[in-house]
Amino acid sequence: MILVLEFMRSNKGLTLVEIIIYVAFLGAISVFIANFLIQMVNTYNRARTEREVVSNARLVLEQINKAISESQTIYSPTSILNNDAGQLSLVTATGAAAEHATAYLDFWVDNGIIFMRQEGQNAIPLSASSVRVSKFKPERIMQGLGREAIKITLQVDNANAKFPATITLNSTTALKGNY
Repeated sequence: MILVLEFMRSNKGLTLVEIIIYVAFLGAISVFIANFLIQMVNTYNRARTEREVVSNARLVLEQINKAISESQTIYSPTSILNNDAGQLSLVTATGAAAEHATAYLDFWVDNGIIFMRQEGQNAIPLSASSVRVSKFKPERIMQGLGREAIKITLQVDNANAKFPATITLNSTTALKGNY
């Protein structure tokens, strides 16, 4: 009991120096936690941007490859091949009107968005407005015995200046009956 009374008499509370040290220590911990949270949010946003670019590019390329594999030939008069801002026109039986055996299918880039238009229909944007197609380069590949395929180089990026992301995909697909 005497020991407790002795302790109570000697303990006069916190000094100003102790309060300053505690406040500085808590401030340093707060800055560390805030920086950690900011880095986590930036990492999440960067990953989300990259995922969006990759998924858009893959979806567009899959749709183009499906159309190529169902097509009979390249329609040369309107195709712009071997050019980074190319246009691909295909002759296909898919979606042809009853009175016609074939129809035309076009792919092109306008203002950073890739479009698809089937004969007699309106153009459909294939890429999202949040990404930009900066390269669409179709190339004709002639294999032996008149067999042909199309190589597509597609570059998609995000216009977000804080978290830029770019992907370039290449694919080669044979036209219907050429495999």
